[in-house]
Amino acid sequence: MKQWLMGVSCLGLMACSSGQGNVTFTAYGEDFIEKEMPASAFEDGWTVRYDKFLVKLGELRVANREGETAAEQTPAKVYDVHRPGPVNVAAFTDLASEEWDAVSYAIAPVPDATAGNADAADVTRMNTEGWSVYVEGTATKGAVSKRFRWGFPTNTLYERCESEDMGSGVTVPKGGTETVQLTIHGDHLFFDDLQSPDAKMRFDAIAAADSAGVVGPDGEVTLDELGTVDLTTLPSGQYGTGGAGSVLTLRDFVTALVRTVGHYRGEGECSPRVR
Repeated sequence: MKQWLMGVSCLGLMACSSGQGNVTFTAYGEDFIEKEMPASAFEDGWTVRYDKFLVKLGELRVANREGETAAEQTPAKVYDVHRPGPVNVAAFTDLASEEWDAVSYAIAPVPDATAGNADAADVTRMNTEGWSVYVEGTATKGAVSKRFRWGFPTNTLYERCESEDMGSGVTVPKGGTETVQLTIHGDHLFFDDLQSPDAKMRFDAIAAADSAGVVGPDGEVTLDELGTVDLTTLPSGQYGTGGAGSVLTLRDFVTALVRTVGHYRGEGECSPRVR
């Protein structure tokens, strides 16, 4: 079994003389994943509850923009961020006490990931199916319920992570420990625009895709059903692609949204790079 990898570097005598500290990384799904997304959050009145939200997290790196690496954890682990969190992902000790402004991590379909806090059966399935993200849950509106069970093989590196309040990367405290949260945003899967900061959460079009099944509506919306929905048939002003030529169906659209779930310290942003 692969072991956790960690490397420590000093940037010369000045950096080494500044002392050392520790950094702990956690993963967290917030209330929208752990509890529910209420009807008030959706433009069309749906409520969504997740039962699972699995992500393969790996390639965690603490570095600076000059190319120096303080610490890294390469192997991927599977976390179910629907479970109460935050959950510990990595603990790096004895790092140079300074600003490391290039933190990055990946959500990728690594074939030999091990368990973080996920069940062994879920880890095996994620590896066998080649998924990096798997979600299942139920959407309800009045007397109507729609289940979904979606697995995605997306490979995304989240680079140059920063938060508005704490700046880029992480500053290692001298003689102390800084805790950094890798935040997963489950609401993003239901946005109606790939780029607009004013995107709204909607489920009507996803629910309607259940009717596209060969056997007719059965209460579950599959990715194959989403793949039959041409974005040009949806209401004007919804499901904007920002000119992404490869995003043609509702399945393409939701898959593109999956790449936006990785955040940093709550509402902080990273630059997602498709691989």
